[in-house]
Amino acid sequence: MNCLKKIILVPCLIATVFSFSQNRTSENKIGFWLEDEAGLPCFNYVGNLPFKCKTPSGLDVKIPEDPYFLLGNYRLTLFSHVSGEYELITGQRDWGRLNQGDDPNSGLNSSSIDVLNSNHETITGYQLTGMNSVATDASKCKRIFGTGFAKYQYSLDKISCSRVISVKPSSTPYNGLSAFLLTVKIKNNSSKTINLVYNESVTANYETMQQHGLETKDKKVKYVNTVSYDPNLNILKADIIGSSDDPLQFPTKESNSLYDGYPPSLFFKALSKTTVLKEIDEGTRNKFTSQTTLSLLPNEEKKLEFIVGYAFENSFSDIDKICQGMQEINPFLVNKVSKDKFISEAAFTNDWFKILPKLVNETDKTLKQEMIWHAYTLEAMATYNDFYKEVIIPQGTLYDYDWGIRASARDNFQHALPLIYSNPALAKSVLKYMMKRIAPNGEVKLEEGGYGFSSSRCYFTSDQQLYFFLLISEYLRITKDYDFLLETSEYYPAHNMPKVTGIDVIEKTFTYLRDEVGVGSHGLIKLLNSDWSDAVYYIKNVQYNRVLFLGESHMNSAMAISIMANLIPILENVKTLPEFSTSEKQLNNLSKSMTMFRTGVLNAFMKDLGDRTFPRRMYFNRKAYGEENMFLEPQGFTLQIPELAVERKRTLYEEMKKRVYKGEKLGARQQQTPEFDDPAFDYGSREDGGFWYALNGPVICGVAEFDKPEALKLLKMMSFDNFAKCYPNYWSSYWSASDNIESCLIPTEGLADQTTFHWTFPVFCAHPHAWLLYCYYKIKE
Repeated sequence: MNCLKKIILVPCLIATVFSFSQNRTSENKIGFWLEDEAGLPCFNYVGNLPFKCKTPSGLDVKIPEDPYFLLGNYRLTLFSHVSGEYELITGQRDWGRLNQGDDPNSGLNSSSIDVLNSNHETITGYQLTGMNSVATDASKCKRIFGTGFAKYQYSLDKISCSRVISVKPSSTPYNGLSAFLLTVKIKNNSSKTINLVYNESVTANYETMQQHGLETKDKKVKYVNTVSYDPNLNILKADIIGSSDDPLQFPTKESNSLYDGYPPSLFFKALSKTTVLKEIDEGTRNKFTSQTTLSLLPNEEKKLEFIVGYAFENSFSDIDKICQGMQEINPFLVNKVSKDKFISEAAFTNDWFKILPKLVNETDKTLKQEMIWHAYTLEAMATYNDFYKEVIIPQGTLYDYDWGIRASARDNFQHALPLIYSNPALAKSVLKYMMKRIAPNGEVKLEEGGYGFSSSRCYFTSDQQLYFFLLISEYLRITKDYDFLLETSEYYPAHNMPKVTGIDVIEKTFTYLRDEVGVGSHGLIKLLNSDWSDAVYYIKNVQYNRVLFLGESHMNSAMAISIMANLIPILENVKTLPEFSTSEKQLNNLSKSMTMFRTGVLNAFMKDLGDRTFPRRMYFNRKAYGEENMFLEPQGFTLQIPELAVERKRTLYEEMKKRVYKGEKLGARQQQTPEFDDPAFDYGSREDGGFWYALNGPVICGVAEFDKPEALKLLKMMSFDNFAKCYPNYWSSYWSASDNIESCLIPTEGLADQTTFHWTFPVFCAHPHAWLLYCYYKIKE
């Protein structure tokens, strides 16, 4: 353990690791960052597969052996593995894989080259994808992953080959092509003619995330393929139909239901007329294969193109429209590129360049490139939902990509915060989506599964409304799109519900917070069975019927005080605008009631704080948590309370550095000294003392209000650049991260939770990308 080290407030320095720059040293075993022809960040993975490593104490690290990167737009999610395998994922109706592999979180596809002799017999075969392929060998395959592309460059004796997967970005919240373009180039580097066959395949095997780990007998829905082929378009497709023994599992295609019986169709198109497509029936799944015979003269290069995707409008003509859009390529002009750039040859680089933020005023190149990467990742994660007709930024990681649920609402609100700056139209769509998850009484539905099926399950949460207030107040403050308050929406379940305005939704969620959640005996907002942290729900062996309405949350209270300090003046301002004349009374009543509520909570919070240097964490089970042991949860929002004097904020921050930053490399841990005692939580892990982006982000925003240089130091401390420098041996330290990381209090420091199956999806959570980018914009305001 290194908890006793002096507090670090600047990035740690390890010479063997690479930042978002083009510098490289031979010691790095993972990879390094480059810039592509457009100046956008891309990562060169230099390690061999399978990936294996140990902690400094000698423990085996639980990280997938085949690292993966995310490509995507609002209609497509694609995980491209270092091995060349890919997972083709849809989230438009339900989360599912179109090419589900034999193992969880895997896909089925294959690429190979067979070199022929004069009798057209195979004399040498090269497997290009998979854990037994040349892609696993860094000396034979260069693997680079960037904004909207994955490129594999093979050196195969007398042949060189490149495979480039290109995904086109969405340009509005309501478009996007659910396919990718695969461009293959094969060159003969010898002095003799070479004859060969190029093989490409993908397997139609649909399964939802909810079911992919279940035995066949336990699955609620079975999926069957019907395969057809159009020789004129050279397209193979598998129409996928779901069936269930229960006739009310999904009565109609439009019914909201926990399970979905109407997945899209998988299609596979070869653009070359000489490519022969075939289908191999493998029982419950169907393998789409292609063969292209080529004859290459000395130094000759030939190109092949394939389009792989899925379609909900699944006629061949509808699929062909998607394919036509994929052929409208827009590469970045290479003649403008300096020699130090990596030439990706991706088909849609210029499209990505147009939609991503430029950050032209940022002089720190490393910081600039990382923030562009965060913006890209959020764009790639964003997913259009057919039920709500809007886009959401999923949490990703386990929730969406493993369990198949969109959760939780508080997270979805947070993920949209930086979009207010980088893509306001997308932020607005997320807001509209989440407002449709709100019930008529103001309850924010916690999660969603299947097709538009939202529920709070066992959680009686107390904070969801506060995160809604955070997002909408920031959206209005930054965009000045006040007319959004007059736009109409519908309460959950959104279909055939009365139209309500944004003002109505704010009013209902506020009265829910005031009356349904309410305040406790100390005047603080109640905890119920969980606020941001659901640890008390799982860990404490108490009778909830006796404590559910007695607990109080200092985090909820600090949030309400600081967020309403921004929201109330906005409501006061808009009621004076001419277009709000008919809503003036409603706005006046709302702002007055909010002010009364906030004043009461503020007075109670300040009284409870007294002359303490930091607020307590909560009152729960007749005990005050955080008397001497600092919890991070309320601190960030306390730093944002306008009525708290700046000197007291500085004192609080100094106390935080002594208590929860001590020994940590990325930021403050969740508890100074972990005190939850339960087998499910290791001390220093998750809600028992782990590092969380969602808790450190508000701290940076709070510090930025009185010390921007210090806030920038904290941002750089939390950056991926610093993450990789501090934990260089784990691939999960470089291009994405989980929502929480083990703290310095535990031997698995720097990793995602290592105790259970959680390691199966250690990266591509929206939390780190959203909070790092949002904090950057806040600091730069």
